[in-house]
Amino acid sequence: MDEKSLQDIKRKQRSRNIALAIAIFALVGLFYVMSIVRMSSGGGS
Repeated sequence: MDEKSLQDIKRKQRSRNIALAIAIFALVGLFYVMSIVRMSSGGGS
């Protein structure tokens, strides 16, 4: 493989990793907000 294709692969992997990290942090934030809302509404079902 030449240098340009290796850089392309690394750039694609990096952008995929960043997108995955954003998705994980969004899920964590969503669960955090949901738990805060459930606790502030009395915690009962």
